[in-house]
Amino acid sequence: MRFSVIAVASAIVATVFAAPVKIAKRDAHSDIGILNFALSLEHLEAEFYKQGLAKYKRADFKHYGYDDKIWERIEHISKHEATHVTFLTAAIESLQGTPVPPCEYKFPLDSLESFLAVAQALEHTGTSAYLGAASGLEGDLLTAAATITTVEARHASFLSELLGQSGIPYSFDTPLNAREVITLASNFVTSCPFDVPIHPFTQLKATLPKKGDVKVETSFEGEKDIKYWCQFLYNDKVVVSPREECALPATVVGYVYVVITDSSAPISLNDDSTIVAGPALLFYGSHDEY
Repeated sequence: MRFSVIAVASAIVATVFAAPVKIAKRDAHSDIGILNFALSLEHLEAEFYKQGLAKYKRADFKHYGYDDKIWERIEHISKHEATHVTFLTAAIESLQGTPVPPCEYKFPLDSLESFLAVAQALEHTGTSAYLGAASGLEGDLLTAAATITTVEARHASFLSELLGQSGIPYSFDTPLNAREVITLASNFVTSCPFDVPIHPFTQLKATLPKKGDVKVETSFEGEKDIKYWCQFLYNDKVVVSPREECALPATVVGYVYVVITDSSAPISLNDDSTIVAGPALLFYGSHDEY
């Protein structure tokens, strides 16, 4: 199983919301750092929905062909994210810590479609982040983390169905580690008033294959004249393809993470040392094709 320090952050986030859960006393300084890392991610999601819903009102959703229930559902998700921020802030303050403030963000909100597409990507990334916790947890902590994971997955499923894709494309979902999550999140961060201890990988641009083709086009800064591989993370699989082919696996039927590595050895959650760029998140196919 793939595992990283995101496990600890996710577990602490989960225990904030699960009142019956009791955990052993931990070092307060360490908890403050972990909680602030989680809070920085929750700030991003909460601000994204705040900005999106400030721009696109109920009438705008109707104009794009969505009924009131869709707007209300998105507003409900937005409230979830704001609640996460409130609880995490309170938890940090209860430990006499100083909660990190929001960063400065830039989201692609030029259309309602782009707003919903980013929402879909954020919710799938959130689900993958919580899943990264599972292999390192047990007992009450595992249960607490699972209570949040299932909610994130419901968000992701709803948005995928809304956008014409399958909300349940695979038998298994894909975990990500902390650096992979930060890499995806940093697409939307322009600056932060604090130091983020985990630095992202190089950003990867990836484009789905053209009709009748299977090659995913990729590019990133700092490319060298060496052998690279594409690795596709989806379902319970890590599929490796030479970068010159970068062949989308035939069994991809929904979301898929793509990374570029300098080794053909499949990456794992606790060994990302060969990643040179990514992940990028792609969505392939339509609901009717499944």
